[in-house]
Amino acid sequence: MVKSCSIVVKSVKFFENVRLIDGSETWGKWKEAPIPIYLNFYIHHITNPDEVEHGLKPKFEEKGPYAYRQKRVKVDIKQEDGLNTVKYKEVKTYFFDKKISGRNSEDDLVNVPNIPFVGVVHTVQKMFPIDFVVGLVGNVVIPQETLILRNVRVGELLFTGFDVTKYTQSLLNRRLPKEFKGGRFGLYKGKNGTESPEWQVYTGYENSADFGRVKSWDGKPDLLFWRKFSECDKVKGTDGSVFSPFLTKNSVIEVFSPDICRSISLVFETEIEYMGVPGYRFTTPSWVFADPREREENRCFCLEENLEDCPHAGVLPLESCMNAPIWSSSPYFLGADVRYITEAGLKPPEREKHKTFIDIEPTTGLVLRAHKRIQVSLEIRPHPKVTALQHLQGDKMLFPLIWADENAKLDEFLVNDLKSKLITPLQIVGIAKWALLILGIILFIVGAGVFTVKYLLATDFSGISDKLKEIRSSSITSLK
Repeated sequence: MVKSCSIVVKSVKFFENVRLIDGSETWGKWKEAPIPIYLNFYIHHITNPDEVEHGLKPKFEEKGPYAYRQKRVKVDIKQEDGLNTVKYKEVKTYFFDKKISGRNSEDDLVNVPNIPFVGVVHTVQKMFPIDFVVGLVGNVVIPQETLILRNVRVGELLFTGFDVTKYTQSLLNRRLPKEFKGGRFGLYKGKNGTESPEWQVYTGYENSADFGRVKSWDGKPDLLFWRKFSECDKVKGTDGSVFSPFLTKNSVIEVFSPDICRSISLVFETEIEYMGVPGYRFTTPSWVFADPREREENRCFCLEENLEDCPHAGVLPLESCMNAPIWSSSPYFLGADVRYITEAGLKPPEREKHKTFIDIEPTTGLVLRAHKRIQVSLEIRPHPKVTALQHLQGDKMLFPLIWADENAKLDEFLVNDLKSKLITPLQIVGIAKWALLILGIILFIVGAGVFTVKYLLATDFSGISDKLKEIRSSSITSLK
């Protein structure tokens, strides 16, 4: 009994640490992630660039993974509202991992759509919707550009950036976005070793259900990316690294992802076991990215005036937050309207390989393993006055660029720590509970048995004895 009480006390102390309070065990692990986090890139390399530029459908070859180990550190940390919230910024630093990348190298060469060119033409067309002006920019101000960029180094495409001085030295220089700064452009340029916007999250000090929930991002509770005052524009959920304890199979967890400029919901999919620890797997349901024509709650993610002009299921335009014709989806358009896969010419997606999921120990809310998978595509529209865009077929096309798998999992040390501090104590308490119940049943049976024996011993058996004598006497008589 004393041992069970000490185990309960130990478990209570464990839950006291599930708060973002300076000095708690959770604080140190939250401040600097103790487990390796990887960002694996897969690039959709175009194998027929000449044909694409003459209006034919692209053919893709997946190249990757190009794996980067990610180091996360919280900085400028300030406790707010007493101990109820905490503000911070996060610095993510990326290191190329040769082991996980295998034969793939940052020096590999790939063919991809000309993102800077398409982005600039798109912006000019929105600002000055006059064919002559758009053609002047596309053919003269930035001359001799092609729809497909050939032989781009992977390292430059991702982090260090490739040369775009043709743009920065042109008349457009003052109107170019920050991504062109320094005369180089890369998809993740400027994101390596730099501070994020400020986060403010609840610590769980007053209410454990609020543990890790985001109160504001970049100083605002709303994103200002989607329709004003709508649910779509609100910052909801955690940052995906922590969750509140005591989750059930009916729980709907929410994660705010700056990568796609919105919050997403995840629901229970199945029970799992990770290194001997039981858990729940949560994944993104189809209704999160459902067609806004069919799901009214998703209409606030569409900024078009006409509902019929809204995107179909499975894709999300990010121009409102990225100032470029960039779209996000699951890799290979998993769960999206089939038209996007058909138009792009990609092979069919594989659910287990391309889905996003989080495995969580439900009692603590601790993440055991997670894979966040996102594909980035470029929207390209034909234009009659821009030579490089004249031959495209249809009104527009989503050109897949890359897909990324951000993943992490607990190592053996942390799993054993979880087992010793929570799983094993709870199992012992559970065993003790059942043992006490079984002992109670045994004592009841033994008690009932003793009572029965005492009753039988106290009973007058003389009547039964006389009856047996009568039966025996009658049997002998009949035999005679």
